[in-house]
Amino acid sequence: MMQRETNSNDEVKRMVRRRMYVAVTVLALMVGCATGSAKKKDEAATPPLVPDPRAELLKKAEEQRAVVQQDPANAEQQYKLGNALFDAFQFTEARAAYNEAIKLKPGYAAAFCNLGLTLKRLGQLEEAIKAYRSALAIEPDDKTTLLNLASALDTLKDSEGQVAILRHLAKVYPDDVQAQVELAHTLFRLGRYEDAATAFKEVLRLDAANSGDYYNLGLCYFNRDDWDGAVTTWLAGLARNPKDPSLLKGLAVVYWKRKDYDQAWQYVTKCEALNVVLDHKFLQALRDDSGQQGPSSKVSKGAN
Repeated sequence: MMQRETNSNDEVKRMVRRRMYVAVTVLALMVGCATGSAKKKDEAATPPLVPDPRAELLKKAEEQRAVVQQDPANAEQQYKLGNALFDAFQFTEARAAYNEAIKLKPGYAAAFCNLGLTLKRLGQLEEAIKAYRSALAIEPDDKTTLLNLASALDTLKDSEGQVAILRHLAKVYPDDVQAQVELAHTLFRLGRYEDAATAFKEVLRLDAANSGDYYNLGLCYFNRDDWDGAVTTWLAGLARNPKDPSLLKGLAVVYWKRKDYDQAWQYVTKCEALNVVLDHKFLQALRDDSGQQGPSSKVSKGAN
C-alpha cells in the first residue's frame, strides 16, 4: 500500500488483524489492518469431529426425508429437509428441497436465503445472487441475507455492489460491530482509506477496548501519508495495550517516515525487548537515514 525508493516498506503491510487476517498490500512495512469480521453463515465451522460425521448427517437427512414423505405439501418440512441435506453436503438435493419449499410458500424468505447459499456452493453464483435478492425483497433488512449477498458479490468481484450492500447493513444496524467491521474492512481492501477511517471510527465507538481497531484506523491515516493522524491513533491504542506488536511496529515506522529518528529507534528498542521481529530492510533504511546504528544516548526512556 505504498513504497519508498529503497523498497524497505515491507513490514507495516499485511492487513486486518482482528480475528482473522485479510491479504492486502499496504506499504511494505505495515503489519496489517486488524480484521474482525465474524464467520458468515456460509463460512460455518466444520461439524465437530465425531466417528463418521458424514454418515450421521446423512442419517438425519434421511430421517427428515421420511417426515417429508408423510406430508409433502408442508413447506416448513421441505425447508428442514433442505437444511439437513445442505449439512450433509448434498447440495443438489438441497437445492431441490428449497425450491419445493418456495413453490409451496412463495414468500419463504429463509428458503430463498438458504437456496442462495446452496447455489453458491454449487458454483452458480449469478443464480445465488438472484436468490438472495428474492429473500431481501421479502425481508429487506435481514442481516444474514445481507452478509451472504455481500460475500457473493465479493466473489463475483462486484466491489460497488458489495459496498452498497454493506453500507445498507451498517445503516440498518448502526450498533452492530460485525456490520461496521465488514464495511470498514471492505473499504480498506478497496483502498478507500478515508471512508474506511470513518467506518473504523464507528467500530471503535462500539468496541473501544480493541487495540487492533486503533491500528486499523491508524493504518488508514498512514496510507494517506497522514503521519500525525497515524501517530495520534496508534498512541491511543498503545495506551490500551502497551505490548501490541502491530502498534509498536507501526510507530517505529511512522516516526521514521516523519524523520523523527530518535523516536523511531525508541520503538525499535521496545520491539526488540518484546521479541517483536522487524523487517531488516526497514532497519537498514532507518540506519541509513538516521546515520545511527541504534538509539541515541540522548533519547529519553519514555517514548511518546
